[in-house]
Amino acid sequence: MSKATSFVGEHTVELTIVPILKNILEKEFNFVVPIFPWMTREGGSISKLIHKHDEFKIIGLYPRRPKLVTPETDILVLKISHQIIFGAKSGKSLGIPIIGGIPLVRNFWELCHKPDCLWLNLDFDANEQLEYEIPLDKINQPNEPISKRTFKSESEIIQLIKETAITFDITKAINAFGKIKMDSMNLDFYSSFAYMGGYKPIYFLLK
Repeated sequence: MSKATSFVGEHTVELTIVPILKNILEKEFNFVVPIFPWMTREGGSISKLIHKHDEFKIIGLYPRRPKLVTPETDILVLKISHQIIFGAKSGKSLGIPIIGGIPLVRNFWELCHKPDCLWLNLDFDANEQLEYEIPLDKINQPNEPISKRTFKSESEIIQLIKETAITFDITKAINAFGKIKMDSMNLDFYSSFAYMGGYKPIYFLLK
C-alpha cells in the first residue's frame, strides 16, 4: 500500500466503540441511549408523541476509521474530514458536544474485547492539521500534536457534557440533528436527500 488505507468502514467501527462509550457515560447518567436518527423514525410523529414530555441532554460521536500504510505497521493514521469539523462546530453552537472516537486496532480480531480507543476533541481551528500518526506503543501518552486532540481521561468527557450540553425535548433535538447535518455539508437549507448522505454522528440521549 502506498498510502494510508482503512480495512473497515465507519459502521463497523461504530459496532465496537459505541458500547465502550455507552459504558463510560453510564457511570454518570442513569439512562444512556445511542441512536442513529432518521427523520421519519426517531423524528417521526409517533416518536414525538411518545417522547413529548421527555427532557434529556445529548452527546454526539463521529466514529473514525484506523488507517494503515502497511499491514505490519505499529503506526495508525487518523484523518479528520472538514465535514466532521463543521458538524462538531454546529453541534457545539446548539448545545450538543460532538467528539470523535477511533479504536486502536490493525485487524478485525483486535476489534474484539473492548480495544483501546482514543476519544477526540473536534474543536478544530481553521487550517489546523487534519491527519495524524498514532504510535501503538505510546497509546497511553500519544505524541504531539495528536495528544492535544485527545481526552486524557473518561472524566474529561463527562466534564465536557456538564459544561456544554443543554437540555432538549424531542422536537428541539430532531431539529438540531437536521441542522448539524446540513451545516456539516455546508448547506444553509434542509434537504432530506443530503441528510441521508455523508457523515452523520451517533447521538447518545442522556438522563
